Amino acid sequence: MSRKTALARIRPWGWYNPEYAEDIPRFSRRIAALLAGVSPATVRYAEARGWIRPKLMPGGGMGYSLNDVRTLRRIREWREVLGLNTAGIEVAFYLREQVVHLQEELFRLEEEMVRREQALHAEIRRLRQLLAEEGRWTDET
Repeated sequence: MSRKTALARIRPWGWYNPEYAEDIPRFSRRIAALLAGVSPATVRYAEARGWIRPKLMPGGGMGYSLNDVRTLRRIREWREVLGLNTAGIEVAFYLREQVVHLQEELFRLEEEMVRREQALHAEIRRLRQLLAEEGRWTDET
């Protein structure tokens, strides 16, 4: 058996990828609740509301990731510090989602702006070269 095959049996979800490390399910409901400082009932409630989504763990059970634990902590803070009820938490999640969407859109628009700026500079260089070939452009002009 090759080393890769042996590791695939140990890690059925594939090779470690740091980009997805925080989405890997690692914790049972009870452990996730302990880490977040909430009750297991709160974990079940957050799951029922769609605020967190357990995933299948390599061992076969359902588990929660570090991102899920962070979300549970955020819910706890919103309830305790800000005094938000369920409707307020729904609005907060919606607004966070909108912020993320707008940040992605801003990033996309910034990339588009850079592409267009580069295209304009290339066109200016091309036009200057054409004018220079015709003798109607000098660097002093």
